[in-house]
Amino acid sequence: MQRRVWSLLFLAVAAPGLILGSGKLRGRVVDRETGEVLVGANISVVGTGLGAATNVNGEYTIINVPAGLYAIKGTFVGYTSVTVSNVRVLNDLTTVQDL
Repeated sequence: MQRRVWSLLFLAVAAPGLILGSGKLRGRVVDRETGEVLVGANISVVGTGLGAATNVNGEYTIINVPAGLYAIKGTFVGYTSVTVSNVRVLNDLTTVQDL
């Protein structure tokens, strides 16, 4: 009986992750006019607590993004923020979104 309860509890906790899954967002942030990379730009998935900062190559990676449709917002001191809508994240795949 106790084994059955633990099995049901495990399924209740694990099933949403197995069904919905998660993916990864990655991309590069550059100045539109000069093409210079923006080191330390902040990228966030709007409406979630997920985000990252760009590295020395202007690249970012955000893991464990639940599958779905999102807006991605990029901010950097001295620049106007940029938001890209309708970014689709698929289960177990990497979505590339440059800003």
